Amino acid sequence: MFSRISILIVGCILASGLSGCDSVPGPEEEGRRPPVVSNLSFSPLAVLIDHLPPGSVTDGRARFSVHVEVDASDENGDLDRIFIYILSPIQGVGSVAQEEILAVGNLRYQADLDLDIPVGAIGAYVVHVSAADESGRLSNEALGSFRVDATGSPPVIESVDVPERVIRPAAGQPPVLIPLVARVSDPDGPLNILRVEVLVNNSVTLQLCDDGGETTCNAVGFGPSGDKVASDGLFTVTIQLDASNAAGDNLFVFKAIDRSGLESNSVSRTIKVE
Repeated sequence: MFSRISILIVGCILASGLSGCDSVPGPEEEGRRPPVVSNLSFSPLAVLIDHLPPGSVTDGRARFSVHVEVDASDENGDLDRIFIYILSPIQGVGSVAQEEILAVGNLRYQADLDLDIPVGAIGAYVVHVSAADESGRLSNEALGSFRVDATGSPPVIESVDVPERVIRPAAGQPPVLIPLVARVSDPDGPLNILRVEVLVNNSVTLQLCDDGGETTCNAVGFGPSGDKVASDGLFTVTIQLDASNAAGDNLFVFKAIDRSGLESNSVSRTIKVE
C-alpha cells in the first residue's frame, strides 16, 4: 500500500548533501529546464515499534526498511541523479537514511532505505526526494511523511529537587535565583521524552530543559534554563524571586509527557516564600 503525496515546487533544496541557495535563480538557459520528480509513494505508512518482527529491536534501537518509489524525468534528456532522504522528527538529528540513484532516463525509480533509530525517537519522519541534471540544475521536491510510534510505558519522574523555604531579597537587592530540577526517565529511552513541565500555582506552566543551559526553552525573555549538563536526565527551569513577590506558599506540580502523548505521574512540591 502506497501513499500519493502532493508535490511542492521550491527554488532550492536544503536537504543534507545538497547546497542551498541564497537568492532567486536567474532565468533558465533558453531551451533548458530542470528535472521534475512526481508521484511519490512509499511503504510502510506507519511503523509500530512494538510490532516489528523478532530481532528488529535490540540494544534500545529499532531497525526497519522503507520502500520509496518516485517518477523522475527531464525533457532535455540529461537527468543525472535522484536523491532520497528520510529526516528525523528529533530536532538536530537531520537525515537518518539516504540514497543516491544514478538516473538512466525518464523512469520510475525505487529504493529501499534501511533505518536504525533509537526506540524513543518516535514521531513523523519526512521522506524527501529531489533530482539533478548533468548541469547541476535541481528539480522540485517531493515530500511526504510516515509515523513511527510505540505503545510503551509513560515517562517517570523519579525525583524533584526544590527548596522548601526561600527568603525574599530586600528592596533594591538582586533577585534570588531558584532552580527547579526534576530527574526524568522513560522506558522507551530518553529521546522519547517530549517535554517536562511544571504548573505554578495552578496558573502558569513552565518547561524544564535538559539542555546544559544553552537554549531558552520558555518564552522569549525568560532566560536560560540553568540546566547544568545536557542530556543527563535532569530537567531544570530557573525562576527568580524579588522583593515584590508576596509571602506565602507556592504550589509546583511537575509532569512529563512522551512523544506518544503518555503522561507521567504528577509530583507536587510547595515552596514557602518568607
